[in-house]
Amino acid sequence: KQWYQRRVPITAGEYTIGIDKFVSMLEESLQFETGSFILGNEFLLMEALDYSLTVYNSYRPLDGFLIELEHKLSKESADCLKSHALSFINDAILTDATLIYSPSQIALSSLVYSSEQNKVEIGGYIKSLTPDTVTHNKLIATVTKIRQHLQLNYKFQISSSKLKELEAKCGAISKSLEIDGDEGSSADERQQQQQQQGERISKRRKTLEEMETELLS
Repeated sequence: KQWYQRRVPITAGEYTIGIDKFVSMLEESLQFETGSFILGNEFLLMEALDYSLTVYNSYRPLDGFLIELEHKLSKESADCLKSHALSFINDAILTDATLIYSPSQIALSSLVYSSEQNKVEIGGYIKSLTPDTVTHNKLIATVTKIRQHLQLNYKFQISSSKLKELEAKCGAISKSLEIDGDEGSSADERQQQQQQQGERISKRRKTLEEMETELLS
């Protein structure tokens, strides 16, 4: 891979602005090429540096919003909103929404969704979160985008039976590759590796259920 020394530091920089706004500060002739380089190489650079990403979930911001709603509305209204809001966040975690929007934005979107499902009016509360009409309209637009983003991903969801079928096929392929690539391994070692792989898959399946149970308790 050809690395350009003057551009690698730009790719490695930790910025809190979007790529479009970042490249807009460059000369117009360099914007497209630089933006494409950064987006095309940031994951390669992180892999080379053995860099880890931390993605924060929306459960804690949701708790904060619900506490405020207890005082502004009532505890009964806040409790009524919690279940559907948690389901919304669980669905968001299964998409790339957490990589695009902030945890508080997703949490607020979950409340808007839950308020519609439970017929609880929270428009006044949402308006109180913004200092002016322009900011309020931007916030509502972001909430709408998040909900549309999740609806788009719903179209590509598959049934649990189909998911198990695909996992079985992937497991068979993985097993075949392991056997072909490591013929010297003993049968006991291969069996142990397969057992560990099965345990990892089982843990991943239970993660969301355990998180939801803990939050609802």
